[in-house]
Amino acid sequence: MTELRADARRNLERVLDAAEQTFGASGPDASIDEIARLAGVGHGTVFRRFPTKDDLMFAVIERHVEEMCRLAEEALAADDPGRAFFDFVWRLAELNMSTPGLHRCVVHCGDKPGAAELEKLADRVVARAQRAGAVRRDVKAEDVRVLVRSALTNAPAGQWRRYLGVVLDGLRA
Repeated sequence: MTELRADARRNLERVLDAAEQTFGASGPDASIDEIARLAGVGHGTVFRRFPTKDDLMFAVIERHVEEMCRLAEEALAADDPGRAFFDFVWRLAELNMSTPGLHRCVVHCGDKPGAAELEKLADRVVARAQRAGAVRRDVKAEDVRVLVRSALTNAPAGQWRRYLGVVLDGLRA
């Protein structure tokens, strides 16, 4: 793959930033015209790089998952495994809840790119916190994912932090 010119790279980043904001707010119904306008580029600029809206959605989801992987890697590098686990879950929740439309995009596109890598990293964060005695040993990493996801998706509007806090309190050793 050839390296992008500096102006093309800037345009690509602006398009991805605008798409993340627009898809995050509106989900898969977001308009390419709105994304282009927000990015300050023409409609054609978006479609030259992303021939379909799904291609653009996929790139935004991939970028989002990369950010979540980075958060997991930071948690794995932290000195205190217990604190790192709880901080990781809160940071992940804040990231996901700041862009609720992305979940609808994931459903629309199928599976998240990079999801398997993210799950492996998150499982390591959980196992490390369990070995340190900070998280209950009678739960599996998959249980943690289901409990956290349930708290975030089933909480009444504006209450996800309270619900997540209850779940995390229940996970403490």
